[in-house]
Amino acid sequence: MLRTLLVLLLACSGGIALHADAAPSRASQEDARVQAAMAVPEDLRQAVAALELDRAGIPQLDRVRRLFEFMVAEDGLGLHYQEQPTYDISGSHAQRKVNCLSFTMMFIALARSVGINAYAQASQDALAIRVVDDTVFRAKHVKAGVDIEGTQYTVDVGWRSVVAERRPRRIPDAQLVALLYNNNAVERLQHGDHAAASAQIATALALDPDSATIWSNAGVIHARSGRRDAAEQAYLHALELDRDHIGALGNLVGLYRTAGEAALAHRYDQRLQRAQASDPFSQFLMAQDLMRLGAYDVAVSHYRRAIRLLPNQPEFHRSVAEAYRKLGNDWAARRALRQAQSLEQRKVSQRGLGGAGADAG
Repeated sequence: MLRTLLVLLLACSGGIALHADAAPSRASQEDARVQAAMAVPEDLRQAVAALELDRAGIPQLDRVRRLFEFMVAEDGLGLHYQEQPTYDISGSHAQRKVNCLSFTMMFIALARSVGINAYAQASQDALAIRVVDDTVFRAKHVKAGVDIEGTQYTVDVGWRSVVAERRPRRIPDAQLVALLYNNNAVERLQHGDHAAASAQIATALALDPDSATIWSNAGVIHARSGRRDAAEQAYLHALELDRDHIGALGNLVGLYRTAGEAALAHRYDQRLQRAQASDPFSQFLMAQDLMRLGAYDVAVSHYRRAIRLLPNQPEFHRSVAEAYRKLGNDWAARRALRQAQSLEQRKVSQRGLGGAGADAG
C-alpha cells in the first residue's frame, strides 16, 4: 500500500495562519528577503568579474558556457553535487556543495552579474524518490534557463538525481527563494528541530502563499509538532489551491485514519486514488511496494500505467524489466531494458547545458 504521509522537497513557535493579503510593509520586507537571498558575496563577485565575461563581443551562449564551466571545474569554483543540506549562495560558495536548487540560485545570480538574463525553471512533475520510515519524499526539480536569440537553453547540475520530468515552467525569484526556505524547513524537521522548521516554513509561505506544496509541508510540520488542527487546516488549504495535490490528500487521509475518523478518511482516500490514477509517480511508487511484496504481475500493471502517463523515463522501463524478469518473461524484460538504455543514453547526451528543444529534459 502506498504510504500516506508525503513531504515534497525540490527537486519544512506559533501556528501558521491561513493566507491573507499582505500589507505593503510586509511586501517590502519579503522583497528585501528575496534580494538578500539572491545577493552574491563580494569575493565571489570579484572572482566572476575577473573572467571578464561581460566584455563586448563575447556571444551570450559562450558566456553561459564559460560561467557553467567555471562553477563546476576543479580549477574554478569546483562545486560538487550534494542532495542535502540546501545552502544559500554564500553557503554553497563556502562549502563548494550544491543541489539543484542551490546551484540554480547561484548560477542565476552570477549570470545576471555579467549581463546574462537568467531565470529559474521548476518542473511540476520532476521527482526524486526517497522513503524514510513512514515518509515518502518527492522532489520537484529546479534548473536555470536562458533565452538566446529565440532559443531556450537549460543549465542543470542535478540531472542524474531526477527520476522524471515534463516541461518546466518559469518561476519568479520569490518562488525560487521560497523553495530554499521550504527545503530548509523539511531538513530541520528531519533533524527533529520543530521550532526551526516552523519558522522556515512560515517564511516560505510568506514568499509563496499560493503554493499547495508548501502548505502541505506546513501541515506535516504541524502534525509532527502535535498541532493536529493546524495540520488539518494546512492540508485543506493546500487542496483549495490544488484539488488533486497528492501530498496533501495523502497526508489528510493519514491524519483522519490516525484520529479514527473513518468517514473522512474514506472520502479523501477516494479522491487520492483518483488523483493517483493519473499521476505516474504514484503508480511507480505503488509498483515498487508491490515488488517488495512479491506481487510482480500487479506491479507490472502499475509500471505500465506509469509508462503510459510518462513514456520517456528510463527508470520506469528499467523497473518494469525487472518485474518481467521476476515473472520469467525474458523477452519482455529484454525489450524494456533496451528501451531504458536508449532513453538513458538520450538523457546523458542532454546533461549539463543544452538547448531545450522538444526532447530536452
